[in-house]
This record gives sequence, C-alpha cells and structure tokens, in this order.
Amino acid sequence: MTSTSTLEPWERNAVKHSDERLNGARDPQWWYTGVRPEPGRCPGVAESGEIRALPLPDLSVCSREEVLDYFDNAWTLHEVLFAGLKGAEAFYRPPDHNLRHPMIFYYGHTTALYVNKLRVSGLLDAPIDAYLEHVLEMGVDENSWDDMSKNDMVWPSVSEVKDYRAEVYRTVVGIIERTPFAPDLGRPVTMDDQAWALLLAIEHDRIHLETSSVLIREMRPSLVERPAEWPAPSPLRRTTETGKPEPGSVPANDTVTVPGRTARLGKPQSFPSYGWDSAYGSRRQELPDFEAARCLVSNGEFHGFVADGGYRRPELWSAEGEAWRRFRNTKWPRFWVPTGPTGLHAFRLRTLFDEIDMPWDWPVVVNYHEAKAFAAWRSEKDGREYRLPTEAEYFLLRDLPERPGVADDVVMRLDGAQLRETGINLGLAWGSEGPVDHSPTTSQGLHDAGGNLWAWSEDTFNPLDGFTPHPYYEDFSVPSYGGQHQLILGGAYISTGELGSIWARHFYRPHFLQQAGIRLVVAPESTEDGAARTELDRALLSQYGTAEQVFGRAGHPLATTVGHPDRLARRFFEAADEAGVELRRVADLATAAGGLAFSLAGRPIEVVGLDDRPAFVAAADRLAEGWDVGYRVPGRGEPHARRPSIAPGGGVSFTLAEAGRPPAALGTFDGVVVADAFDRLGGAAGYLRPLAGSENFLRTGGLLLVALPRASAAELANVLGEAFELLSEDTEASLTKADGHRYEITDLEVSVWRKR
Repeated sequence: MTSTSTLEPWERNAVKHSDERLNGARDPQWWYTGVRPEPGRCPGVAESGEIRALPLPDLSVCSREEVLDYFDNAWTLHEVLFAGLKGAEAFYRPPDHNLRHPMIFYYGHTTALYVNKLRVSGLLDAPIDAYLEHVLEMGVDENSWDDMSKNDMVWPSVSEVKDYRAEVYRTVVGIIERTPFAPDLGRPVTMDDQAWALLLAIEHDRIHLETSSVLIREMRPSLVERPAEWPAPSPLRRTTETGKPEPGSVPANDTVTVPGRTARLGKPQSFPSYGWDSAYGSRRQELPDFEAARCLVSNGEFHGFVADGGYRRPELWSAEGEAWRRFRNTKWPRFWVPTGPTGLHAFRLRTLFDEIDMPWDWPVVVNYHEAKAFAAWRSEKDGREYRLPTEAEYFLLRDLPERPGVADDVVMRLDGAQLRETGINLGLAWGSEGPVDHSPTTSQGLHDAGGNLWAWSEDTFNPLDGFTPHPYYEDFSVPSYGGQHQLILGGAYISTGELGSIWARHFYRPHFLQQAGIRLVVAPESTEDGAARTELDRALLSQYGTAEQVFGRAGHPLATTVGHPDRLARRFFEAADEAGVELRRVADLATAAGGLAFSLAGRPIEVVGLDDRPAFVAAADRLAEGWDVGYRVPGRGEPHARRPSIAPGGGVSFTLAEAGRPPAALGTFDGVVVADAFDRLGGAAGYLRPLAGSENFLRTGGLLLVALPRASAAELANVLGEAFELLSEDTEASLTKADGHRYEITDLEVSVWRKR
C-alpha cells in the first residue's frame, strides 16, 4: 500500500476526498442542487432529455420568472457538465500543462462569485461560507506558457462544495424573487440597477461552462464520460477509414469579397441585454473591400499544414509562438489523436467527452500561435498575404447592419434547440463543432460568421473609447488590457447567453486553448511602394520593438539600446523638473510612428505629434485609437506595435504637417522635442530656425529637446542663436534592424534648451 506521504499533493486530495458516488452516473437526488435536468421540469431540457441554452434575456421586457428560468438553465448546465467527471481523480488532478486549477476549483468558483458579487451590489448582506468564498474566488491568468502552478493546496471535498452550492442556490432564488425587473420598474434593467449583479453572475457561470469544457476536453478519456443529459456531438461529419483526408472529405474554402463600409464597434448602453464592461464604448472605422475565407479552416485543410512539416518550421512562427511550440514539443493540434507512428499523419479527434473518427469537415481547434503559423504557411503556398481578421473586419463579415437591433442578435430570439433547427451551432445546438459548410451563409456567402468555433483575431483585447470598468466587477477587463490577450470573436457551439451575442468581445492569452479556430482574410493590396513600407516597418521596430522582437531573445548584448523613446522622454522630464518648467502641452516635430509622443504621454500632458508622411501618421493614429499595428521584421515574422499606457488627464494626437512649418492652428506649446534617429530631415537649420524666430509656437521659458545624429550643441547654437539657452547635452544610442542579421546603432546628439 502506498503511503500518502509519497503521493503528489493532488493525489493526497483525491485519496482524502474519495467518494464512490463520483465513480459512475450521478444519482440525481444527490448531485443536483437546483432543478434536476428533466423534461418539463428544468428550463432548456427537451423531451429527449438533453439540455440546451435558453435565449439571452431581453432586459426591456424580461420578467422575474424569465430571469429565474435563465438562472436555472445556467445552474443546471454547469452541474450536468461536471457530472461528466468520473471519480475524485478527475476533480483533483491538475491539467497536464499546470496552467489552471484542478476542476474542484471550477466546480465551486462560479458559486462563490454569485455570493461575492451579490454582496458588492448590496443584494446580499453577509457571506454564506467565508472560507469557501475566499478559496474559490480567484482563478488563474498565467503570465506565460511556462508559468507553472503547483496546485499543492488542500482543496475542499466535492461533497462539501456540493452542499455549499445547494445553499447558494436557495439564496440566489430568494434574491431573484424579491429583486425588481423590467415589469416592476416600468423600464429596462440597466447596468445601474442591482439586478445587473444577478445577470453578471449568471453570465459568469456561462463563461466558465465554456472554459471548463476546454479543461475537460484536455483530460484523460478514462476520467470523463458524457452524461445522458449533455448534447451529443454533431452526427454531421465526413470521415475516412484511413484517418487521413481524402477527396470529398474536405470542404472547399475559397475567399469571397466583403464590401467595405463603416464598422461601428461597441454596444450601445441602451441595448436591452447584459454586456460585460468591455463591450461598451465606441469606435468607428472605415474599411475598404477585403477578402475573407468562406469557411473556418477545417481539420482537413489544417492537415496539409501538419503533413507539410508546419510545426517543424520556425520561420512560420512568431518568436513567442516558436518558443511555446518547442517547450510543449507540439507536432499537431492538441485534440488530434494520432493512430499510428509520428509521420504517418493519421488521426482521430477528441471531442468534449468522446474520441471519434476524425471529421475532416469540422473546424480545427488551435491556439493563436498555431493560427498565425497556419496563415503564414498558406501565404507561402498561395502567394497571397493571409492573416487573421481584425475586430472591425469581423464586424463587417458578420453582415450586420451598421447599428444592429435585437432582431439581429439571434441568441436573443432562439434557444439551443431552435438554433440547431436553423443550422446555427450556438447555445449547445450540438455538443461539438460541426461541418464548416453547414450553417446558413451571409449575403456574401460566408459560413459560421457566428457560432461553431470562435475565431482568433489579429487584435489584442483593448478598451473601446469611453470604456469604464463596472463597479460590480472592476477587474474583469482592466487587467487584460496590457496587450497580452488576443480577442476571440463570433462564439462557439458551447457559447450560451452573452457569449453567443453579436456584441461579445472575449479574450485569451495566445498560448491558451479555447473552443476557437481560424478564419483567414486576405490583407488588402498595399498602394504604397516597398521602400515606404520598409521605412515604416523600421520606424515601428525602432520605436516600439522589444529586445525579443529585434534580436530574437531578451538577453542579447545590445538589448540596452532598445527603447530609446522612453529614455528620451525621461531626459526631457528630468530637465523640466530641474529647470522648474511646467509642461502641459508638448509637440513632437519628428514623430514618425509616434513612439516618443506616447512615451511623453506617460505623464498627464497633451502631446501633439507631427509628420509629413501619411502612412506614418495613419499608423500613429491607429495606435492612439487602441489598435495594434503590425510591422514586418526581417527574420522575425510580423509582431505588433502596441500603444503604451497614457496617463489619466493626458492625451495624444497626430497631425500631417512638415516639421519646419507647424500649423499656427496648433497653438502654443510648453515643450518641443525633435528626435530623428534616421536623420531624414537632413540637418537642423531648416526646421529649428523657425522656432527661434517664432513667438507663438514655443512659449518663452519653454523647453526644446533635440536628439539628432551629427547635431552637437555647438552646431545648434549657430542655428538657435540668442533665442535659446543650453541646459544640458549628452548622447543616446538608437538601434534598428537592417536585415536578418545586421543592426544599425545611431549615436544621437541630445541637447536640451530653454527659450529665453
């Protein structure tokens, strides 16, 4: 007999909390703490006994009874999903990647959040079980693919959490029964009402239905079994006896043209459904025509990438993606199950609970790194530049009106069973993905514009203009706005409620699996010449690139030369502090792609950047709006520039203008910076002399920072004359990449002057 002292921590939990009732099909009388999943009893359960999602409530008319049904549906869906775990090991064994808690946490996490958020809103006065509400409150958002969680704590038993769930269920039902909704209020429920906290907790439950499904799909087959009440996988599938794609098993996936128009992002606050705070705000973007793939990328289509050695070719992967791939020794998608030796390329597919013959017409489930590598491979094969869709492009390919209404949000009109009848795989229409060419198409001929699988986006998760965190859950969105989470769009077969809505903007780290796949778009043909594009790429890398993006690794001997805009901004602020100059408005006369302007905006000041190149100003404007901007790096793929944080009370704007002739309409500034690492301005005299002679652009007593190659203080004194007083001079290194293995380091002569 094995001593418990030799067991791993999770094994000690499993032994301590062993429970025979977990080993087979659950006894409904014991397991279900709310409404049992029986036809005619539980909302969303069909005569077949399978449970599916109810429609997302319309908060302008939704009654108390409808909210209670919606809550019961979410609560029972959660318990049916967890009824698929077999034995204590399934609850306490951590995932093999160790990047998430064991399932016992997720079994109780949503329960604790009901209590905690109802307390925040004032609908509940006291904890129900303070210990469990602490232990089960915080999930995991690991920083990297190798950020291992040890999961070595002593977890509560399944029975203990189940009893806690029963008590919380009764409490929530009581709160729903005494909380006013639209018929009581005589108006729609809004985010200012206490009822919003109830809806928040229900939608949070539905988020974890989806994220828990991924963790269950990753588990050993021996630890799971599909409950009879859970929807079966789609029977619509094209399989082969060989485990390899064959003619007729892979749907054609050509591209279609999506007409360009205005994309208006952001959910109106008046729209009568629940939304997470990240959905609100606005952004307006004009898009040209673009091409999008007719279907999500299928398993059969992705098989070509696998068989062609796509996982063995570093040049197809970003630096971070290649590091992840090597660390995990990944050779094919996580849910593909090889049926022979490596190199045979024959596979079956793991669904949520089952292993089945590979459906070559279902969409492939991959992470963001895999999606980007596939796009690079397809670009190489077809001689076209494929990428993932931006958020604005995805809005257009969904074929929605510019200002959608309730009738345009299908999950507000149809439940899961009705969605299945229409061919839309949302709301658990099926218990798996389905064929990529089965759903009804948009007017342009696109399948699965909503549903089947989420689509990874080029864009990182970002706040829309006017974003405000909601006080009931202040840290839902804000911690993930740092550029480390990718947007996923469109919803998946298991997306219920708000997750399936047209307004859903959700996000995951690029190495993490979700029920997400690939939609390719074709990058619009560039109208700029190659030299201009290269110049912009170099500027973006110089101003925003990390050491890893420049050198391929963070510890390179020249890594200290990266980030010169931040260093110049610090010099400027230090000089202002020493001279006692208050900076409220600063102009950046050689802004290029805006790097120094954003560094200056790290303080609460107004910064205006000027450049005479439209492509550069457009890139800086896009960053200012919160978008990522891609750029090409020789030998490093296509990283993205991401806007640094802007201090509250400050702001950045950009103007198309010549450095030596700033428009008078810009007004007067307290500071001016001129930093041109590429020396494209060709000498200081032409654009610094107007500063010396002007009374209006830079105020008396204002500061001027000049950082140029071959521009010593002595030379500048001849240009500036008696109008400026030299405060300091130094040098600064600026680095950029010339090609795959050559770098250019430019010594900038840095001087700071005060206008007399």
